[in-house]
Amino acid sequence: MKIVKKTANLIKSLLLGACKVLDIRDILVYGGLYSFGYGLWLLRPWLGFAVPGLLLFLLGLLWPVFLSFTARGRK
Repeated sequence: MKIVKKTANLIKSLLLGACKVLDIRDILVYGGLYSFGYGLWLLRPWLGFAVPGLLLFLLGLLWPVFLSFTARGRK
């Protein structure tokens, strides 16, 4: 039982640490790059992965600009 509890605590601490370090921008940028790269690697349905991947990548890069634009609109 001690091993199970120690493993559960380790997994919990790793997940909490990852949540503190990662930002939504990181997920959008790297997810978009992955999807874009996979779409370019495919032969036929490449457009289904490349276009959304590029959009996610650009959204991740422009996230601070988007947030400042929406914050100014609320004032």
